[in-house]
Amino acid sequence: MSRSGGSLLFMSEAVQTSIDSDAESQTRILLIDDSKVMRKSAVKMLGAEFDVVVAEDGQQGLDMILGDSSIQVVFTDLNMPKMNGYQLLEAVRTSQDEGVRNLPVIVVTGAENDDEAKEQALNQGATDFITKPFNSTDLKARAHAHATYQRNTKTLQQVASVDALTGLNNERSFDEHLQKDLSFVARHNHEIALMMVEIDNFNDLFLKIGRKGADSLVQQVAKVLTKNVRKEDGLGRLGLARFAASLPTAGPEGATRLAERICQTVSGFKAKLRGEVLQISVSIGVYVPCDKGSDLSEACLQKAEQALRSAVEAGGNQVQALVESTSAAREPGLQDVTDFSIDALLLTLSENGVAAIEDQIPLAMQRLLPLWQALSAEQRSAVLSQIESS
Repeated sequence: MSRSGGSLLFMSEAVQTSIDSDAESQTRILLIDDSKVMRKSAVKMLGAEFDVVVAEDGQQGLDMILGDSSIQVVFTDLNMPKMNGYQLLEAVRTSQDEGVRNLPVIVVTGAENDDEAKEQALNQGATDFITKPFNSTDLKARAHAHATYQRNTKTLQQVASVDALTGLNNERSFDEHLQKDLSFVARHNHEIALMMVEIDNFNDLFLKIGRKGADSLVQQVAKVLTKNVRKEDGLGRLGLARFAASLPTAGPEGATRLAERICQTVSGFKAKLRGEVLQISVSIGVYVPCDKGSDLSEACLQKAEQALRSAVEAGGNQVQALVESTSAAREPGLQDVTDFSIDALLLTLSENGVAAIEDQIPLAMQRLLPLWQALSAEQRSAVLSQIESS
């Protein structure tokens, strides 16, 4: 079968997104010095070419570093009150934040700092040195050199971790993000949910719409996912037509509602190929683990994939959830569930009555909503008549 050369046209308002232009802003430089004269001098020398912020001591400087990810280069004195330059270097180089750990820190030394002091600063992680009194040319040269290196390093890291087609995390970087999320929720005793998303019948669609059309479809689904998850959530592309999302602090109901919304949005795509309307949908597996920790990322992904397979095998264009809980970690009213199933729910209802499934009814209704929406007006009327007569 030959691949079509036609172009795939998406007309759904749901996938229209605006692209924000990232205007290049001035490089932000932090200068930490307890001397008001030095702070003013540095601002005067660098202010025309850089966005300069200042701190009066190491502690204030560290607080600014931890609270402002836009800082790209740090200049610091060694002898300061509250927290000196050595302590600042140690705090920066041992930070749990990789971006903070890798910040270039240039130590400003004076006549009171001998070679031994410089060696200690170097051992603590100083990137470079500049000696007082310095002139504007030396200061600008240091700032430009280290800011450029920092930008280039970040760019290389982003290229190595980003899926070129969608701009999402690639599989490796998503796994790293998931490990951090699992570690975070384990420390703070929060819940976490994973979503695994797959475009239904992708191989068949690929044969119909060709490579360009398939790439366009993948990009549109990625846009829907990006639009619906939070900034703190992790999102990645794991395969040709497969995506995953890490949702820290999300419980089973919230994650399932999100998955249902994504399903409905994608199924609303009005994609046409040479006048033919194509049916586009996704299947989603949701997994909410009980045990958490950075070493469990692979196991969590396997469970999410298990839930995804259940959704695909059930016909696609739907969500299946796999929820694990213990009495200690259980939400109020949340039952221990290993694989949520409408069939299992109906069996429990017939054997034990409504009370046994009362807590799961909202989730069941969410699962059945797409089916109800797919019914014609005549079919809905027939269902309502059966309900009223029962």
